[in-house]
Amino acid sequence: LDLSSRRSGGTADVSRSPNDASRRQFLSQWLLSTVSLGSSFIPQSACAQDETSLQPYVKRADKFGYTFQPPLNFDAGNKPLKTHLDEINFKSLQQSGYQFGITVDPVRITSLQQFGTPEEVAAKVVLAEVNRDGVFDVTLMQDPQQGDFSLGGGGGGQYNYYQLNYLSQGKRGDKRFVTKFYIQNQFLYALT
Repeated sequence: LDLSSRRSGGTADVSRSPNDASRRQFLSQWLLSTVSLGSSFIPQSACAQDETSLQPYVKRADKFGYTFQPPLNFDAGNKPLKTHLDEINFKSLQQSGYQFGITVDPVRITSLQQFGTPEEVAAKVVLAEVNRDGVFDVTLMQDPQQGDFSLGGGGGGQYNYYQLNYLSQGKRGDKRFVTKFYIQNQFLYALT
């Protein structure tokens, strides 16, 4: 599946960094762990604690909540301009540009399938990204993925997730995104 979109010509040679594998592992384990109202999503690989790790980040609101255990040597911070109902970023203290972001937004739909197939959603994301100011080219690095997971910790239920892996090239350089998202109780949860 080739869903590249360009404003102006040119392509880039994308080489994988050693952190791509650990980031993919982390994202994979994130959805296999628990995320829900009153439950947590702490990947097994991030459960080991030592003096350099952050405490779990816990967010509880009236209608949604989650717990996130950031990797070692990541610092929590907010974007200067809030664009989601809830959002938090965790930036690496060791590697510039390496970060995780969690967003939560209310939606009218109850499942990702109501928004489209993984390929349709990927096309919408690519189009939205390439229309952002300063972005010249957006290329899907991998076919969109779809999977199911169950929530533990009393959250119950079977949920469907989509995963997108794309490169955005623009005035501010190249940015690689790997995003997993799902809908629960009409809230869209995304981990990027």
